[in-house]
Amino acid sequence: MLYSKLYERFYSLRIKIANITGEFFSFHPNRWYLGGTVLIQAASWWLSSFIFKNLTGDSLVLHYNVDFGIDWIGDPSTIFYFPAIGLLFLVLSIILLFVFGPGRHFRIESHYLMAGMVLANLGMLSSLVLVYIINFR
Repeated sequence: MLYSKLYERFYSLRIKIANITGEFFSFHPNRWYLGGTVLIQAASWWLSSFIFKNLTGDSLVLHYNVDFGIDWIGDPSTIFYFPAIGLLFLVLSIILLFVFGPGRHFRIESHYLMAGMVLANLGMLSSLVLVYIINFR
């Protein structure tokens, strides 16, 4: 009897996940948000690896202030934190959508979370561009 209850719970969880996934991908703006985020993430990972490969010193200038000059220097491997944080935003927003699940306000929640995730990834990409400008121009 215990085996059948465990199997029933697993099967109902699998059905619930399939329904949420189906509703998530059937909503067309989510496809656009995910496609844009994949492109932004690819650009972020490429730019961070480009900066890491072409860096000649042992340190990386991460922040420049007009008043005080260079005020944040780090290890060159810290450049990979930027796209990793963007990827974390992607995973977190999808998990939140799946947790809150399909309901009455699924579409507006989806727009808020996915658009926020795209904006966060754009912010990470713009910070990578600024780090590139600081170090190489």
